[in-house]
Amino acid sequence: MDLVSRHRITTVRCVLDHRIDPDRPRQALPTLVICGGHRTELYRLATDLPRRYDDLDRAHGTPGPRGPGIPTGIPFDDDIAEHRTHMVSVVASWCGAIASERGITPPADLHMDALAAWLYRHLEWVAAREHMVVALLGELRQISGRALHLADIRARRVPLAAQCLTHTGGTRCTGQVSIVIRGDDWTAHCETCDTIQDVGPYLRGVRSGKWITGEGVIMLARLCGLPCSPDVVRQWHHRRRITGQRQKDGSVLYSLASVQAYLTKRQPPIVSKRMAG
Repeated sequence: MDLVSRHRITTVRCVLDHRIDPDRPRQALPTLVICGGHRTELYRLATDLPRRYDDLDRAHGTPGPRGPGIPTGIPFDDDIAEHRTHMVSVVASWCGAIASERGITPPADLHMDALAAWLYRHLEWVAAREHMVVALLGELRQISGRALHLADIRARRVPLAAQCLTHTGGTRCTGQVSIVIRGDDWTAHCETCDTIQDVGPYLRGVRSGKWITGEGVIMLARLCGLPCSPDVVRQWHHRRRITGQRQKDGSVLYSLASVQAYLTKRQPPIVSKRMAG
């Protein structure tokens, strides 16, 4: 790399606006045109696309006019259905635009999971191009914010007293995370760095993000305000409230998803703040 190119990489400023102290310039990351905070936001929004899409599927708004053949007993919301279609259209359009500029094949699977995964793999390339990253981040913010508004799933926040695992520039965030429970969707949220993360690494006894030990089940139950003990966990398993598989040493690992779903059903009705962003 020549000296001119090296100097450019170290002096490029983030091309996006900042809500806090907007007049202070931020340096872009090497080879990119955006700063570390906006890069984190870009990846988070892309990662959350399937979840936002599924939230709309679970949401039940005020039923709108029904077309021919739609039974009256099925909850149907025109705005939600329209936005789900719009989300797929936006993401598919971006995948097509990126594929065209890169001279590669766009994704053949037009389901949201596949589209979001394909888009995620090309975000670093997008983040190096001002004309694309400014527009993409703006559209991801819009469709994600609209999805949150339409779903309006109430959240329960449980402080975990665990330090955030996020690192920025080699320095670990000093904030503490809370578990955010929205229906059967559990995430970890740090207000200090404003990141939404996988809850698995913050739970004791989680293996490969899918299985949890009995100790972990007890911890989650107590976080939800439910009394629990090893005997209670065994009863839940015996009654098939949660699923598990026995290990060679005789211990049992429980499906994290089944535990989350069961504890969600057991929680009493509450009124809490909706998760922001």
